[in-house]
Amino acid sequence: MMRAARFRQAPVRHARLRSALAGFGLALSLGLTAPASAQQRPYLLWLDGAKLDIAHIIGLPPAQNSPEAKAEFEQVQQITQARTPEREQQAIADQRQGLVNFLNGMDTNYVDNTHREVRLLFREAQVELSILLKSVNRLTNRQRPFQLWAKTRVKPCPGARPVGTSFPSAHAATAALYAELLKAAVPEMADKLEVRVKSYDESRLICGFHYPTDLVAGDKVGRAVAKALLADRAFKARFDETMPEIKVAFGVK
Repeated sequence: MMRAARFRQAPVRHARLRSALAGFGLALSLGLTAPASAQQRPYLLWLDGAKLDIAHIIGLPPAQNSPEAKAEFEQVQQITQARTPEREQQAIADQRQGLVNFLNGMDTNYVDNTHREVRLLFREAQVELSILLKSVNRLTNRQRPFQLWAKTRVKPCPGARPVGTSFPSAHAATAALYAELLKAAVPEMADKLEVRVKSYDESRLICGFHYPTDLVAGDKVGRAVAKALLADRAFKARFDETMPEIKVAFGVK
């Protein structure tokens, strides 16, 4: 009976995910010009965007040409100039935002393209985070370090370069989201997860794609969204149902 129930639930989950992904694409195509409540409410799977004030959580970046902004730029300059070829390659590998890309920088038993329910759950959470981030990205237009002209330019990593505002960092938000959700399921991995969050974030500095305050803001968003998801009754039920598979995926009893 339990197996039958899971088969009955699966189409519903997949339909909800397809709907969320379609809504996410529509929101992006519209440029998110509607009011925040109208943007968020139709497309979020679990959360009420009106009750999660992301803009208040992250605040604003340092003002352009302020001493703080100049100091951050110089810091990123120094980091990019000191990067080694090996660290650059790791940073390039960290450019994709996905659970497997985050986990590839850790020593885990997780195998890509396995544990379908785990992948779906974390993808749903990431979609939720992405929609909420889009609702605040329009509030700032911070240029990325490699986009600024200076006597010494910041040299970005080879390959695709991110577009849009630098603040907050979606990569940092994603890493924090994953870490918080995984710690709730496998708390014994907490230290390793936080080390990975730090290296994943540092990759954005290594490549000249973000400033430190972008990462701090992104981290705050990711953890706030994870906390809100785990406090949501429907998501928590879905999370608890998937937890045994999460433990199997990471070889934890």
